[in-house]
Amino acid sequence: MVALTVLVVSIAIADSINPSTVVPALWQAGAPGGRGLVSFTLGVFTVYLAGGIALAFGPGPALIGAFHHVGGTVDHALEAACGLVAFAFALFLWRSRGRPRAERRLRRCSTPFSAFGLGAGIMVVELPSAFMYFGAISAILSAHAVIALRLSLLLTYNLLFVAPLVAILSVRLLAGERADGWLAAGDRWLRGAGQLALAGACSAAGVVLVALGLSGLLAV
Repeated sequence: MVALTVLVVSIAIADSINPSTVVPALWQAGAPGGRGLVSFTLGVFTVYLAGGIALAFGPGPALIGAFHHVGGTVDHALEAACGLVAFAFALFLWRSRGRPRAERRLRRCSTPFSAFGLGAGIMVVELPSAFMYFGAISAILSAHAVIALRLSLLLTYNLLFVAPLVAILSVRLLAGERADGWLAAGDRWLRGAGQLALAGACSAAGVVLVALGLSGLLAV
């Protein structure tokens, strides 16, 4: 189970570099005292965790079982297909680098409820295309982990996913107004190097998945 834990943690760290959550968090942190950032983080965490639990304890096991009954050929084909999807996502990130994002036009949420709703709403939209998250859940289910381990891995994944948001909150609270310049620099980095780093991580994952899928198909 050590290998499974390392795999889930690695995917979670890569997934946490998510412009859809980090950019709005940086924007929200610009409010006096970072007002609403705690609620925003809770909204992201709650919906992402709930979605993972629903999949892991709902249709997820049945889907994995169905794939295993069909045979190795389908499994390897799906691995290769997921790799191609990862490549496509990396290409999208590469081509969209440096473009102005809609988050700049968002108004900072002034109440905890609206900030929570913003975080939750973003994740509701993101979940259908959360390929990294789906990959981690698939690995957990394929390992036939006990319920307690499934929950702990899902919780660990989501804690790591919101770690950048917690870091932004910590900087905002500890540094006060001095954090404004740091947060602006972080925003610029995310739109540039951070997005390229995520594209590189997706490309690497795509290479591994395609290689595994093709090698499996050739061996069948």
